[in-house]
Amino acid sequence: MTITFSQLFAAKSVNNAAPDTLFTVAPSPASNLARNVRVRFSNVTGVAATIKAWAVPPAGTAVDANVCLPTVSVGLNSYIDVDIPVMIAGGFLQAQAGTVTSITATCLDGFIQS
Repeated sequence: MTITFSQLFAAKSVNNAAPDTLFTVAPSPASNLARNVRVRFSNVTGVAATIKAWAVPPAGTAVDANVCLPTVSVGLNSYIDVDIPVMIAGGFLQAQAGTVTSITATCLDGFIQS
């Protein structure tokens, strides 16, 4: 078993037009798992903004069955930390903000195990 520690994704502004892929678990080797992932969604505006996130299985789409953060309002100049479920090789994390350039996603923790 190998554990790899590296930044899973760079901080980025979350898209509001469609679910935005934040990171994908490498599909090879097939034993890859993302574990203990914690993401901070920060509202960088002066008004409340919404965020929703999905832990999508390989070749899947963002649907209610894989929501890991239901739509929540993040207060002005505030944040919410979310623990992401274990994700398998080829799975990916997506998020969608309620308004343009309002939410920034930052990976606080997590690792890939294979």
